[in-house]
Amino acid sequence: MLQADGANPNPFIGLVLLIVLVIFVLPDRLPQFLSDLSPYLFSGIPCARLPAALDLAAHQSVIGRVVQDPLRLELSSTAIADDGGLQLRLTVINTSLGAVPIIFQDDNFAVIETDDETDGFGIIIEPAPAAGLREREELNPETYDEGDVRLLGPRQRCVHSLELRASQAMIDDGGSARAYYRMSVAGTQQPQNEATRAIYPDQGLDFLSESVVFSDPVAIAAASS
Repeated sequence: MLQADGANPNPFIGLVLLIVLVIFVLPDRLPQFLSDLSPYLFSGIPCARLPAALDLAAHQSVIGRVVQDPLRLELSSTAIADDGGLQLRLTVINTSLGAVPIIFQDDNFAVIETDDETDGFGIIIEPAPAAGLREREELNPETYDEGDVRLLGPRQRCVHSLELRASQAMIDDGGSARAYYRMSVAGTQQPQNEATRAIYPDQGLDFLSESVVFSDPVAIAAASS
């Protein structure tokens, strides 16, 4: 019985509803709320620390294989410091209810002036910084090392930061940047040991309908503004 001796059950019911609200709403809203408080509060774990998707020939998310366009990218920039330094922060968000595999290679993360149409993560920045441009070293392989295939869980987000040095043109007039993730292949499964049954013939990487997703452009304010 919720009510005894004429006690009002409303506070108890309200507490139950509050607990339900926290369980179902807070995990989705809290990271964004914290990141809005300060650009230095990251709303996710580092992308390099996402678990590797090992043994993909036998283990893949069934939901993750059928979702389309589950990724959302958000890019932010700090102000240009007195010494010309600035930091770009990329947030990668899985908006679906399935775990999806993404290719994340810290040493193969491109920072370029124009879109080079290669697969993987990158940031397009104009004008070019004085230091920090990074061309992709490995171009569109047919298969990826499973250590580079990371699992981004349902409604999960990860973050990645890059340190750049502004050019004089950027210090004087500012600039803009936007991030992208491109994946044009499904990824060929790597050879498995004989004891593993190969259920899936590919690495499940082709879930983008246009093969690429972009963030909204972010403005980099001139140092004098």
